[in-house]
Amino acid sequence: MKSKEKLQAAAAKLFMEKGYENTTVQEIADLAGVTERTFFRQFKNKPDVLFDTNNEMGQQVAAFITNNFDIGKKPLKLAVDGFVSISGFFDNSRERVLARNQIIQNNPDLQERELLKGQLLIASVANSLCAQYDSDLSELAARFAVEIFHMAFIKWINSAEKSLAEQLLNVYDLYVNSICSVD
Repeated sequence: MKSKEKLQAAAAKLFMEKGYENTTVQEIADLAGVTERTFFRQFKNKPDVLFDTNNEMGQQVAAFITNNFDIGKKPLKLAVDGFVSISGFFDNSRERVLARNQIIQNNPDLQERELLKGQLLIASVANSLCAQYDSDLSELAARFAVEIFHMAFIKWINSAEKSLAEQLLNVYDLYVNSICSVD
């Protein structure tokens, strides 16, 4: 396990045990078996240990969109399929993802940061869609796709019976079959 992953695991453990506010960077580094200096080589500050500061998720979804463009596919479906393509990470890291979510939900500052991260995700998806679709349509599809992801994520958190991919496709189907068919 790399030092970054060790630090993330140590931080999650301490945040769950002691609370986010009551945990120091030094305690995280000690539990991970590295120095505080190593922590700051990996992360700018304590909140960064919980966030995808490189927007890797957004980059992966955008890459899927770029690599799987099909003129016959609607941009929203393409974007949702992009989220489906990365959903295995969540299923394979369920305990870690649940712990991270609980930590964020217990801290208003982290909730705000999570919302800002969502805006970055929308921008990544919209930018990749813009290469093939109208910019307004791309923006709208990106916003809907991220909302579909969020709704599916909440359903996934509340029930381990279905994978995140299944939840994503169910929420997308709900949208297509209910909202789109309303006169």
